[in-house]
This record gives sequence, structure tokens and C-alpha cells, in this order.
Amino acid sequence: MNNNEFLPLPDNPGCYEELKDSNCYFVDKTEHLKTVFTSSTKVQLFTRPRRFGKTLLMTMFESFLQINPEKPFDTSVQQKYFQGTKILEDKEFCDKFMGQYPVISISLKDVTGKTFEIAYKNFAKEISKLAEKYRYLLNSLKLDEEDKDKLSKILKVEFLREFENSDYLTGSLSIIATALYKEYGKYPVLLIDEYDVPLANASYHDIQNTKLYRDEKDFKADFHYNMVDLMKSFLGILKDQKTLTKIIITGCLKVAKNSLFTGVNNLKVNTVLSENEDYTGIIGFTKEETYKFLKDYKMDNFAQKVKEHYDGYKFYDKEMFCPWDIVSFISDYYKKNLKGTLKLNRLENYWEGATSDKSLSGYLGYLTDNDNQKMQNLVDGKSISFILNESMNYDCLSLHKSDDFWSLLLHTGYLTVDWEKTDEAELSKDSKTNKEVFARIPNLEILECFEHNIQNRFNTEIVPNTVADEIANALLNGDSTFAQLKLRTILMNFISLRDNATKAPHENYYHGYLNGLFTNCSENFFSEYHSNFEAGDGYADIAFTDTFSEKAAIIEIKTTTVVSDLIDLSQEAVEQIEEKHYADPFKANKMVQSIYAYGIAFAGKNCFITCKKLK
Repeated sequence: MNNNEFLPLPDNPGCYEELKDSNCYFVDKTEHLKTVFTSSTKVQLFTRPRRFGKTLLMTMFESFLQINPEKPFDTSVQQKYFQGTKILEDKEFCDKFMGQYPVISISLKDVTGKTFEIAYKNFAKEISKLAEKYRYLLNSLKLDEEDKDKLSKILKVEFLREFENSDYLTGSLSIIATALYKEYGKYPVLLIDEYDVPLANASYHDIQNTKLYRDEKDFKADFHYNMVDLMKSFLGILKDQKTLTKIIITGCLKVAKNSLFTGVNNLKVNTVLSENEDYTGIIGFTKEETYKFLKDYKMDNFAQKVKEHYDGYKFYDKEMFCPWDIVSFISDYYKKNLKGTLKLNRLENYWEGATSDKSLSGYLGYLTDNDNQKMQNLVDGKSISFILNESMNYDCLSLHKSDDFWSLLLHTGYLTVDWEKTDEAELSKDSKTNKEVFARIPNLEILECFEHNIQNRFNTEIVPNTVADEIANALLNGDSTFAQLKLRTILMNFISLRDNATKAPHENYYHGYLNGLFTNCSENFFSEYHSNFEAGDGYADIAFTDTFSEKAAIIEIKTTTVVSDLIDLSQEAVEQIEEKHYADPFKANKMVQSIYAYGIAFAGKNCFITCKKLK
């Protein structure tokens, strides 16, 4: 790329032809076309975390392979979209594959909903959209009337949405494959993107509904069961591979216990743990691709910051970056950098807003003390070990097993394998059990996601409103001994998200900790609640009054790394409240009959409270 020219960057890099039509920057992975389609493996499943580029890869496959209905076997469309790419250098491969196959390509990412009925209707919508691509076959002279009748039926979304017509929905791939073979004399290539989204969605809602309705007499959590049954029928074509040339599937997890792939011969699964060097760089940006990207946009001076914040994934032999992060970062900042106005104090977190954390939050209320310690080790920059569930399954979520939890985080991108500690020979065994793996948080971005979600755990699971009420009530009544005991108990079960660089606690962290606690108080418990309350000659950390505005509590927070300093610091905090007149607004309020000042000093998972009555 010319140093004076900067190609536009895609807002949503999920469609290959749209990306090329917009003349966007493109990381060339076309050479993987040959790796995949010359392989003897008939069915290939690639599992990677979301936002790693699975959809872009699949649309690239479709664009390269698909026959032009208007000019069958003409490759002018491919010549346009693949001009200048590596794959066009391989004439022999291109002559054999480029524009030479009918393609059936479907994404299941939108097959979701709160109930099975809603998800089923959305499934029908996706099948109807798929069939629309092949409406032209209704005019074919090579199809008989029965073929055309079946195709016309799956074009009608309202017809498909009726449960009594489910055979047409589940048999839609076979209907289309048969029609394409008759038209072109070639068995089609089948591409299924995000195949496990319907299962993940169903499992999540089963868990949520169980929490809400488990005491109801007729309640049954059968969403996931019904979706598995539907998907097994839909994927039945995989067992009759004679009707297809190649099948490529993508998702986040390898689902095996569901028996979705039972009876599917010649299936090869490539995961973040697979030791096949041919495929480790196929999805995601390699280190070399990322650094070239930065250099092309004159941002290579930020390479170290980018590495710290977005790097850290290791897919067997390759260091990998999340493409979504890199594209978003460059898009946000390269123009400012060129102008010389960029002051990059911190890098944005793109992962949290772009990926689902339902898998994490669904487990958080079930972590054991041992799991809590592992979580603490992770946020402290250490590796943890667990027994890998290679066939992690979405219905495992309801069992809340620790090893499944950690396996899930590994497959979904919250963790990455620590290959220096993991025994590769152990992972390579044919046995599906007792495979110990070491894993770590890959980068600062994911660490932030952990911190955010763990804080939510504290807010919703660790501190029920009864306990929060008890602590707040104790503080309103000057009972620092009781409040201290309760806080210490909670702290022992809470993961302290210490600063990764300094390992030292910070006041704003514990400030958030207490805010999280008090948000769990019963509705209308406080008449006033303030965080960073402007009062007197400064800002009180936390201040609140009871329901009737008769009692007030003011809290000043201090932190230390030395437990023996807790008492002195808590006393200093009370003195600060007095010296800076934080209580003045409450003293001026005639309704307030009592005011208590609290200095709360924290050291790791310990604390001490000093109390002084001011009114």
C-alpha cells in the first residue's frame, strides 16, 4: 500500500465481496482456500472465539467457489474480487475450483429467541432467505415438477413457520442440494456459519427460565432439548455426504455430546487447541499480519501497546490477535496519529461491547472457593490448570461443573492456552478424559472484561439484599463491629481485582466494591445515596441517609498493602471527614438526628472500620 494512500477500513468486516467492493484494507488469507479444499477431509469444523473472522472467511470461500448462475463456470466475477490476491498465483488450483461449484451458504447467528417457538420462526426465516438465492431454479429445464414444488415450499416463510411443515425446514439443505446437482451436474459445497448459536441461545434461556419458573408445577426447561432435536434433523444431510462435495462449518464450540455429528464420517475438528500447523493461522490475525497492518497505517510506533492490550492468544504454534480489535483500533486512531494530535493514554476495550458474556455470567453464582482462587490467580497474571472438556457442550452449562466453566472460557476467548506449561503429548492422546491444560488471561482487554463481569457477580450473587441491608443498617446505627465482621466475610469470597502491574489495591477499586454492595439494598432503603459526594471542603467517598432521612452515614476509604496499618489509616479517614467538614450538609438538615463518620481501611481481603458519632 502506498504510504500516501490509506484504504478505508470496514465498519463490519463480515462479507468478503462487500469489503472488496468498498476497496477496504484486506488481510490476504486466500492461500488457505487451497489448504481447505484440497484436503481429503470431507467435513471440517473450525471453532474459534467470536469476532475472530470466521464469517469473513466463509464468505470468501463462497465468493471464490460459487458458480455464476447467469454464466455457469465463467470466472470473471472471481477475477474481479480476487484480483491481486495470493490464490490467483496458483493457476492449477484456480482452474479446478474457482467458480466451478454450486455453493449452499447459511449463517445461523440469528436463529435465536426467548422461546423455542420464536427461535423456530427465526430459523424458518433464515431458510426462506437461503432458498431465495435459488429461486431462479424454478425456471430450470433440468428439474422435475416435484423438485420445483419442494423448492417453492421452502421459499414461503409462513409455510415453514408452521410446525406441521417442519420436515421441509429440516430437509431444506437436501432439497437445495438436489436441485443444484441436477442443474449443474456437480455436488455443491455446503458452508454453515455459527452453527452453535441456536444451541447457545437455547441453553442460556433454559438456565434463566429455570431460575424464574422452577417452582411452577408445569415448568419444563426443554428449549435446549427441542433445539438439539431440530438441529440433528437439519444437519442430517452431513450423514449422506454423497450429495455434497465438501462441508465447512464454523462455531465457538465443538458440540459432541448432543450427538449432532453422530454418524458423520470423515469429520475433522480444528479448535484453538489443535496442533495442525496448516490451520492455526486461518482465522484471526497472526503477529506478522498485525504488525504489517499497523505499519501500513503508520501506527507501528504503537505496536507494543497493541500487543499488551490485544495480543496474548496462542493457537498452538502461532501468536494471534483478534481482528475486530485491530481493525477497530486503527480505524479509531490512525487519522489522529497522522495529524500528530493522538495522545493515547489507554486503549479502548472493543471486546466487551462486541461479544456475548452470557457464558461467563451464567456460571458466576456457582463458583467454588477453589474456583475463586483460580480467578484470583488469573487476574494476578498467573496461569491456572483444569481438566479440559474437549467436547464442551451447551447443555453442560446447567450442571455448573468447574472444569466445564474453565473449558468454556478457553473456547470462547476469555482464556488462552499456556503452551509453556501444558503437556502437548497429553493433549494429543486419543483419550477424551483427564487432559490437564494450563491457561491464562491473554491480554489487558480481556482482563478488563473479567473485572467488569466479576464486579457484576459480586453485585448480583455474592451479596443478597438482606446482607446489604444488614451492613447499611449497622452503619446507620453506629455498629461498626457488626459491619466490619460482615464485610470481612464477604471479602473472603470476593475476588480482589488488583492492579496487574503494581499488585497494589486502589481506593477506587474498593470504592466500587462498596458501591456494588449498597446497590443491593432493598428498594427505598435509602432516602439519599451519594458516591463522591461534594460536601464541605471536598468530596466524601460515600454518604447516605435512611428511609426517613433521620440517620446519616459518611464513609471515607483508605487502602494499604500492610495489614498492620489498617487501624491507623481508618482513624486518619475519620479525621479527614471532620477536617474537611463532609458532614456539614447533614448537620444543616433538621431532619437528620444522628450522623456517623466511618473510616474504612482495606488491605487485600481484610478491612478495619473506625467509627465516630458526629451528631
